Amino acid sequence: MILPPLLLATLIASSCFTTFAFAATLLPNDEVDALEEIAHTLGKTDWNFTADPCSQQWGWATQNSSRGFENNVTCDCSFSNNTVCHVVSIVLKSQNLSGVLPELGKLPYLKEMY
Repeated sequence: MILPPLLLATLIASSCFTTFAFAATLLPNDEVDALEEIAHTLGKTDWNFTADPCSQQWGWATQNSSRGFENNVTCDCSFSNNTVCHVVSIVLKSQNLSGVLPELGKLPYLKEMY
């Protein structure tokens, strides 16, 4: 009788650890602020700031190849023992955005802006 409760406790503990590990990955506030500033300056209204920009969820990674449309924010989450992410690429293709990009100094790991 002790094996099922022990097995259940192990499964619950591993599930909580996995959830905690994913929740602990963090994009620094400066980089979130920079993305918000880019969105505001360019009039980009479809980025989903209720979701983690590194999540590839709706609002952060969309593509329509028939129109050449691409919206993608890519992060590298291998910093600080896989607990910190940094934006490394922003692709905003065929979106008719206008305006001047703000200073990108808050995105020190950015390698590509298309």
